Amino acid sequence: MASRKKSKHTLAQRLAGGVRKFNERLLPKDKYMGGITLGLSTLEEAYFVVKNFIDSTIYMSEKVLYEHEYHERRLAEYKGQRRLLVFVPGYMQTHVCFYRLERFLGIDLFDAFTYTWSEFPYSQDLTLSAEQLESVLRDLVGRTRVKELYLVGHSQGGIIIRTLVQHGLGADLPIKKCLFLSSPHQGTWAALAALPHRGVRSVAGVVPYIRKVQGESGLQLMPGSEFLKTLNSRPLPEHIQFTSVYYALDPMIWPPGNAIMPYPESENHYIPKVGHAQPLYCSRATRVAIRSLYGDLPEYSRGRQWVETQLAKEPEDGNPPPDLP
Repeated sequence: MASRKKSKHTLAQRLAGGVRKFNERLLPKDKYMGGITLGLSTLEEAYFVVKNFIDSTIYMSEKVLYEHEYHERRLAEYKGQRRLLVFVPGYMQTHVCFYRLERFLGIDLFDAFTYTWSEFPYSQDLTLSAEQLESVLRDLVGRTRVKELYLVGHSQGGIIIRTLVQHGLGADLPIKKCLFLSSPHQGTWAALAALPHRGVRSVAGVVPYIRKVQGESGLQLMPGSEFLKTLNSRPLPEHIQFTSVYYALDPMIWPPGNAIMPYPESENHYIPKVGHAQPLYCSRATRVAIRSLYGDLPEYSRGRQWVETQLAKEPEDGNPPPDLP
């Protein structure tokens, strides 16, 4: 009787082992886990896209109704920090999209003051946007007297920053590091969406905001464009550190590998998730941002454990924990 139970048990083990081997060959564990992660991050990305859209819409309506002046309000909050972080949003984004990153990157621990520049026609020639950014940076540095300047760009905002530094604009400014989040360094076919803008411009010129819709930046961001060929042929300034964060699947950068910065001296950090809006809220991207911007500072060594603890408390929806200064 005992031997019969033992033989049945052995047979069950063999069957289970055979099923496991079959599953491992059909779908290895790492691919299975990766697939689950990508599936869940797709839901996260959808949530963050909606959140970003709603936040930006609320800001635009507030500006129209109350004429809110971001520039002067933010400068009035400057308290003598020696490091200035300037965020540059992407296509059709406002300063609200960087709210969470500002809370993590602008903490007192790193003696940093944050500012988001979003007052530019979102689809104009990127060279013009870079020139406008230079003017804003000169004003900020002149009024704050900061010693170090860090630039963080999301999506198209990263290309505006690259245009600034690689075309020699603001060469005398104290720019130390540039961080790019899901920026199309080698172009994206999603930029084809800019083609209808020229028609929109011709029939909707009577509306003040619509007049800003030019569509040039979309054409410049198409893979193989003369703009990108020129940009990627220019050397990177040796005194500036460059870091780029890219995702396994990016809904706005096709192919996703085009978010890789094509320079051996730059750092490219891969995140195995779906994301374009996600790096604005993703704790993993935030860790990369903190380490790339502050990793070589003594303050980081002293406060690393505290920062990691705060990031570990981060709620699932990407909002900052309430006890973060």
